[in-house]
Amino acid sequence: MSVAGPKEARLLIAGNRFTLEFIGSDLYMGTFKLAPGQMDMVIEEGPRDHVGRNSLCIYHLEGGVLRWCPSRPGSNRRPESFPDVHDQRYLSLVFQRVRRANRR
Repeated sequence: MSVAGPKEARLLIAGNRFTLEFIGSDLYMGTFKLAPGQMDMVIEEGPRDHVGRNSLCIYHLEGGVLRWCPSRPGSNRRPESFPDVHDQRYLSLVFQRVRRANRR
């Protein structure tokens, strides 16, 4: 669950697949590849004008906290640094890992 940024969102990662849900809005699903500090996301499901496009992202993960900032889907420019999470021009989010109790 996001804890900071211009939109409230949930991010689920399983293997190389992601689901990103903007609360009360759009849902994105697809695959991703990681390199140190960089994430390339391929949008397979979501708003029609974004399906099939890539989003070039930067990320920083430390102690269960993920800082993440994507480019616009289809852009060939990756963000160079993290903008302030309150800057409405960018989608810069901070996620806190949520651990769920084992269900039996």
